[in-house]
Amino acid sequence: MKLNDLIDALAAEIELAQPQLDRDLDELASLDAAEQAFLVALDEYSSLAQRMGEAAEMAGFPGLQAVCNHVLENTLALPGLQNHERGDLIRFLRAWPPLIIYYLRNISDPTTAAGLVDHLVHAPYALDEERALKIMHMLGAMPLQVQQPGGDGQPARAVLATPEDVALQIPADVDSKLLEGFFHEAPDQARYLVDLSRNMAQGEGDSSDLIAARRMAHTLKGSGAIIGLRGLASLGHHFEDILDHFESQGGVVARPAADTLLDAAYCLEQMVGYVTGTDDYPQQAQEVLQRVLDLANRIDRGEVIDQALSRSTSVALASTAPSQVSARSNAPQSLQAVAQAHEGTSSAARNATALRVSVQQVDELFRVSGEVSVNSAALEARIKRLTEHARDLINQNLRVQKRLFELETLVDVRALTMMRARTRRENEEAFDPLEMDQYSELHSTTHALMEESADARTLAFRLEEDISQLTGVQSLQQRLSKDLQHLVIRTRMSPAGILEPRLQRNVRATCQATGKLAALTIKGSEALIDGDMLNRLAEPLLHLLRNAVDHGIESPEERRVAGKEPVGRIELAYSRQGQQVVLQCSDDGLGLDLAAIRRRGMERGLINPDQVLTDDELARLILLPGFSTRDAVNEVSGRGVGLDVVRDWISAMNGTIRISTREGQGCTFELRFAASLSTMQSLVVEVGGQRFALPSLHIEQAVPRGVGRFERAGDKLVYHHGKRVLGGRLLAELTGLAMDSEKPLDDYDAVIIRADNKTHVLGVDRLIDSRELLVKNPGRFARHIRGVAGLSILGDGSVAVNLDTSQLLGSESVQRQVKSLRSSGTTAAAQKDSPGVLIVDDALSVRTSLMQLVQDAGFRVQSARDGIDAIDTLGSFNADIVLTDLEMPNMNGIELTTHIRNRDDLKAVPVIMITSRSQDKHRRLAEQAGVSNYITKPYNEGELLQTIREALVA
Repeated sequence: MKLNDLIDALAAEIELAQPQLDRDLDELASLDAAEQAFLVALDEYSSLAQRMGEAAEMAGFPGLQAVCNHVLENTLALPGLQNHERGDLIRFLRAWPPLIIYYLRNISDPTTAAGLVDHLVHAPYALDEERALKIMHMLGAMPLQVQQPGGDGQPARAVLATPEDVALQIPADVDSKLLEGFFHEAPDQARYLVDLSRNMAQGEGDSSDLIAARRMAHTLKGSGAIIGLRGLASLGHHFEDILDHFESQGGVVARPAADTLLDAAYCLEQMVGYVTGTDDYPQQAQEVLQRVLDLANRIDRGEVIDQALSRSTSVALASTAPSQVSARSNAPQSLQAVAQAHEGTSSAARNATALRVSVQQVDELFRVSGEVSVNSAALEARIKRLTEHARDLINQNLRVQKRLFELETLVDVRALTMMRARTRRENEEAFDPLEMDQYSELHSTTHALMEESADARTLAFRLEEDISQLTGVQSLQQRLSKDLQHLVIRTRMSPAGILEPRLQRNVRATCQATGKLAALTIKGSEALIDGDMLNRLAEPLLHLLRNAVDHGIESPEERRVAGKEPVGRIELAYSRQGQQVVLQCSDDGLGLDLAAIRRRGMERGLINPDQVLTDDELARLILLPGFSTRDAVNEVSGRGVGLDVVRDWISAMNGTIRISTREGQGCTFELRFAASLSTMQSLVVEVGGQRFALPSLHIEQAVPRGVGRFERAGDKLVYHHGKRVLGGRLLAELTGLAMDSEKPLDDYDAVIIRADNKTHVLGVDRLIDSRELLVKNPGRFARHIRGVAGLSILGDGSVAVNLDTSQLLGSESVQRQVKSLRSSGTTAAAQKDSPGVLIVDDALSVRTSLMQLVQDAGFRVQSARDGIDAIDTLGSFNADIVLTDLEMPNMNGIELTTHIRNRDDLKAVPVIMITSRSQDKHRRLAEQAGVSNYITKPYNEGELLQTIREALVA
């Protein structure tokens, strides 16, 4: 049957049944709900609505099916109403058949669908705005289905995205080789698609980018379809169709489509990451697919998608689009370059065969590599001692040779004397044979001893040569050991760019909360950092970026007055300098308000009114705990919590931080820290018989005794080095070791250290060596000892204590400032914590994604599995707002909300319910229980954060 014939049949069936429907409504309006006639009329009326919905489903008209289902829901509400309460509902039920008949007879007229949906919206049990919009889209797609060549009854394109459309379950019977190939190639293809989509979204792409992106989408769609990944295949298919349209229109992507395409590309990348096990499931997938479907259906209906992107609009789009702005390299600009890049990407993915190894195995490999390194150092030390012994042997042999030479000379002289005496006795008596024998044996034995000594010397030289060759082999072994160690360390390294989605989302959320515009650009995202360190780096970076938006970037109006672009620029740049990572976070905002910082410092008693401080010293006050220049507290700032987190982190990493500001031009935070804390380039020194390792990151210069000198200046120690006079401390005093009071100051070596933006000089007994050391955890009993960062085993088997110089050299004034701020209770801003958010959901993935979203927005977060767990958590966690799911085991969201409303200490806490249930009956249950806001999945992250903020203010 053709679609037109089926539509005519549906319209005719309703026309024939309309008189009976009117009679049924008369009885439903007048009879009591308990009467048999009422029940019969209700059954007849509802059966027709149900049959209409089933017929629409079989025909492939989901919009018409949704209309019938909504009519059926309203019809089934009649028994719960009294006779005098049914008027509005009866009028609604009388009006829908003529409206749907008119829609079916004039399906090409878009106003008919609008009239039908408007009637549903004004029903006694009305449609919510989101469902009404979806039904409108589905009804609008029916004319295209009717015009489809062949009219086979199948819809040209889906209109409503369902959870099944974004499913990413790998079938159990999938070919392992196909899956292995997907794991190797898909991640690079997805990243390449994101690069191309970003270029198009920023107005920097051309037709070659569009063609290459379509090819990547086609490849990902095919891979997903072959493996059985419905979500990847579905999103890739519609993505490709949209690109086909814009390619046919000249290769320029229209502005309204740019944001959708970029979001879809990021979603595809996250889908691939989820399948390969490197990312979480994309919770926004259904929402993104719905936006792609809406765009594709608009294109299918022939609507004009106008206003193409240009370079002049790219910055504004980057600041308002919810997708990430990346600093990766631009895509190729010619068809040939695109083809070569695609082939190179695929080839590299095929050649770079990857293995999935557990973290435990990597840690064990790292441990063995460290032991090999330690043993290699021990072997080096033993060979050095063996070389020294060989040289001592040669020297001893030379001394023996000298004594033998003296003995031989003495024997020769004695022999000559004896010969002269014999000559004198020849005239007196005959020659004695025994005397001649004695002379001959002594002489020959002496010469034999000389020859043996020469042979021993030759053997000693050969031994020295063998040891020299062994030293060469050992040097090669040591280089290989270091190469192995570096390779193993690289397995623990991750590119800094993996934090980019969280950072971009944090900037967007802060912009939404403050009403500002800012675009984040990340450079050097390929820099490798230890994975554990990178995870801990996320929180200080979020605080830095939040501070840049809230305190640095001006409002759009203020920026226009200052002659700046309305969109602020924030740049995060990573770079490697040897084993150091240099991280710079800069913005083009107002810069630091040094006057306000000084004023607040005086209010807190941190500085005296007449005290003179440099700009650098004033700027570093903002790193102290509890310090804030804001008078009012909001969800973004004002609590004095933020930059002290950055300072604590950089101190824990044995790094340094430097702040530079320019009034009206912006501020830059520069962080320097080691790329990995597992190995560290260190200077080994000796104090009181104990060896210590000082991180080279902080060392400015190591000075042997005699070049500079220590002197006592009253009760302080100073160090003279050239024209510089620096404050000094003895390392023995700092570490608590016994000091030799009689030891002269001239017998100390010096180490000049730069820590906390100040220069210090440490006096040590001896400078030993500079080497790369494997740092081991000091253990749970020593990890809290002040100044101890770890332990290292040296080549001779001795243990060197790795020192945290920042902790050791923390000035007393800084410690007093920290203590003062932590104990200060003069203002509510310093006392009040960030608002607490309790997230209750039985799905781990949902809890994790919500916790990360809310935590990145600056809130305290705690989670619970169900209502029972939430009640236990509320006993110890001060929650200012609760986010809960509806359906959960043990205690659902309705029961939890009822419990909260019945408790005097919690009844004022707002409750936001986030659920996939969109029916009116569930919404009414939530309202009756006391839910403050009811949000259906999929939700928009920005709108959810705004709802949280509004609920906290209310």
